[in-house]
Amino acid sequence: MSDTLQLSGELIQKVQDLLVEVDPKAQQPIVAVQYLSAITGFMVAQMPESVNERKEYLKQLSEFAESVFVDVESRKQAAPPPQEASGVWRPGEN
Repeated sequence: MSDTLQLSGELIQKVQDLLVEVDPKAQQPIVAVQYLSAITGFMVAQMPESVNERKEYLKQLSEFAESVFVDVESRKQAAPPPQEASGVWRPGEN
């Protein structure tokens, strides 16, 4: 597998936008994720390795997806809550 992946919010949005072009329901994250899972299965099935090797790849990819999930969740938990603010400021007002 690749040594380094360049995952970003911009990349994720571009992929989802492309899926939405094909199927507007992919605007819903769960639908987009289903497409990505199906694409993963399809691509791994097309690889030249043996069936057992490809099944092992699927297992490793599942574990990798879970580790990314855990990492993202832990970052969300560690982030300080956003400060809420409201109101309007106009020049000259105190």
